[in-house]
Amino acid sequence: MIRVFCDFDGTTATEDVGNRLFQTFGGHRSIDSVEKYFNGEIDARRCLEQECECVESLTKEQLAAFLDQFTLDPCFRSFVEFCRLREMPLVILSDGLDFYIEHLLRVHDLHDVKFYANHLEFDRQGSLTKLVPSFPYTDAECLLCGNCKRNHMLTQSGDEDVIVYVGDGISDRCPVRYADIIFAKKDLIKYCQEQNITYFEYRHFGDVQRKIEQILSRRRIKTRREAGMARRDAFMQG
Repeated sequence: MIRVFCDFDGTTATEDVGNRLFQTFGGHRSIDSVEKYFNGEIDARRCLEQECECVESLTKEQLAAFLDQFTLDPCFRSFVEFCRLREMPLVILSDGLDFYIEHLLRVHDLHDVKFYANHLEFDRQGSLTKLVPSFPYTDAECLLCGNCKRNHMLTQSGDEDVIVYVGDGISDRCPVRYADIIFAKKDLIKYCQEQNITYFEYRHFGDVQRKIEQILSRRRIKTRREAGMARRDAFMQG
């Protein structure tokens, strides 16, 4: 079976919703936290905590109104239908926040698309409403991510499955090591090139769909040897 996993910010959504959220409501302090994360000074969990701390007050209603300006990849809906018709499970894996992912999927009538992300709570403190993140899918051995995408991929896949991953940024560096077929754009392309990881460049999910259709037309789908070895090693260590 072919199983498809994809990122959300900058992949399923046309923009990085999380970055825009904290740049808008958190100001320069939140930008400093992101720079520390990119420089390896803090991990994704601490980065998200600091970004939330920078937001002085934001209600669910205010955030929902802000989110209405964002759109999904124009080809994503047809890609979801393509996966369903082909009986290929599709799961969104994000190191962002579940509130905005759930909101945008619901607005675009895609509420039944499965996803995993970090959790967001709204904590009323007097006249202020603070954002409080939590990490239900963290991995104690992973010092980089808040939501361990690798673990989702491994626990939901079998030995005979072919894993497809679609991404664009830093949180996708780990999961591509365990994927057989990789679709990359933006910063993920550079990482794949540096690590000698085979990938297909894409602009939108229409490109992804066309390439998967080509792959499915072959008599045999070739898996990536390095990915299979990485998955076996992860299971043995677990």
